[in-house]
Amino acid sequence: MKTKHSTLQRSLGLVAGLCAAQLAVAEPELEGGQKAESAIADIIMCYARGTDAIGDSKTNADPRGAGLAIYRTCFTDGAVFRAWFPQQPFNSQTFPNPSVQPATSTINGVAAWADFVSGVFRGNGYNFTQHMITNVKVNARGSKGTLTAYLNASHVITGDGIGGPSKCVAVANGTYSLNVEKSHGRWRATSLDLTLLTFNPVFETGTGCAPPAP
Repeated sequence: MKTKHSTLQRSLGLVAGLCAAQLAVAEPELEGGQKAESAIADIIMCYARGTDAIGDSKTNADPRGAGLAIYRTCFTDGAVFRAWFPQQPFNSQTFPNPSVQPATSTINGVAAWADFVSGVFRGNGYNFTQHMITNVKVNARGSKGTLTAYLNASHVITGDGIGGPSKCVAVANGTYSLNVEKSHGRWRATSLDLTLLTFNPVFETGTGCAPPAP
């Protein structure tokens, strides 16, 4: 009985060891998938941080440069940016087809996009922006993937008195669609599409949201 019992224990131990080995192999695959989705999701958060750095003309001495430095950590240098503005038709809120409905703006290269964003923000006199990202959906397969997300973005022209109202708060809502790829162990976006549903002043005082005089 003792011999049979010992044999049974050894058999059970072998089975347990094999199961543990299988789990040890399977776990990194699962963990890798989760890490990939998390890394891809952070790209749109990175985009928001970069955009808000450009939007911040109060505490950034070089808003465009600060934003571009962040953009370059989450976009390839040659990334393509397309935007459909409110009332500009698009055939889909996510990954619209520009051959069906051309984009309002198509910008090639991350530096050129930083120039474009800076031009819009400074041209309208915004001192701060804040982009809130929700409903993030990631699909990844191998070294490529896609991401979609909603945005709610506030664009602010500050007021004159401490604790007083802003001169302007304009809010944008829309959808981001990104193509992403992994290269040299790092996920970055190769394209970003923006479909804006609205971009409206929601609060104005004084000169309000009127662009500054040239």
